[in-house]
Amino acid sequence: MSITVAPALLARIEEHAARTEGTVGVSATYVPTGAHFGLREDELFPTASVVKLPLLVALYHEVGRGRIDLAERIPYRSPLRVPGSGVLQDLDDGIQPTLRDLAMLMTIVSDNTATDLLLERVGKSRVEEEMAALGLRSIRVPHTIRQMLALPWKIDPGALDAYERVRAAWHEHPEGAPAPIPVDEADRATPSDLCALLVSLERREVPEADAIIEVLKRQKSDSRIPALLPNGTIVAHKTGTIRGVRNDCGIVYAPSGPLVIAIMSKDVRSDVRTDVELAEISLAVYEELGT
Repeated sequence: MSITVAPALLARIEEHAARTEGTVGVSATYVPTGAHFGLREDELFPTASVVKLPLLVALYHEVGRGRIDLAERIPYRSPLRVPGSGVLQDLDDGIQPTLRDLAMLMTIVSDNTATDLLLERVGKSRVEEEMAALGLRSIRVPHTIRQMLALPWKIDPGALDAYERVRAAWHEHPEGAPAPIPVDEADRATPSDLCALLVSLERREVPEADAIIEVLKRQKSDSRIPALLPNGTIVAHKTGTIRGVRNDCGIVYAPSGPLVIAIMSKDVRSDVRTDVELAEISLAVYEELGT
């Protein structure tokens, strides 16, 4: 069901969205009643690291089917490094994290190397198949994280020096990449489909939902959806950040019941000012639906 949003609330959300100087989409559902609010929720947005949420779901689907064992160990070698967020890229060769370790690193510190190791094990096509089976056809994963970071600079992701070149490119050019991947060719989704995925998790309509939610609750980044919510509010969520994109999608455990909020953006300012505006949007939705 949808709700009639008070004009003042809609104006409040639009005002904060406008302050990002880009485009913001919001999709929110109060799970106990199905009350729903959306703003540009059916528009495609780059997922950035929010793509790790559907990968996490697909991984646990395979675990539930007995096709993957989370205790399986994956050798880490420096040629597998992916720049950007995460810690594996800074560790020595030779460690062998389990798939559960990689899933935790991918989610709670958004480790890019862990993500690509899991994508190799699960398969990009498998992630898309799982999302399509749930009716979430906007969720597409054409690129690994290495490709997502390399292609805007026209760097071959498979080159031996790709890690160093990509890392340098993002650090040395604050104005942005010369050839951003178009949204309809990027790893992408609509806010409404990501919201629906999280609602399915909270309603335990997805295999291994309890385990997935417990991983999401350990998220270390709290500058967006959780930032302005009452102290102690539990949020199971996944952020996503790349230049011009700042996203956060999660389940907020409000006193009256769980509330799913998916906030996505594109062409926004790439700094903490955008995080503040997204946090204000989260608070506005929380005050309307979750209290």
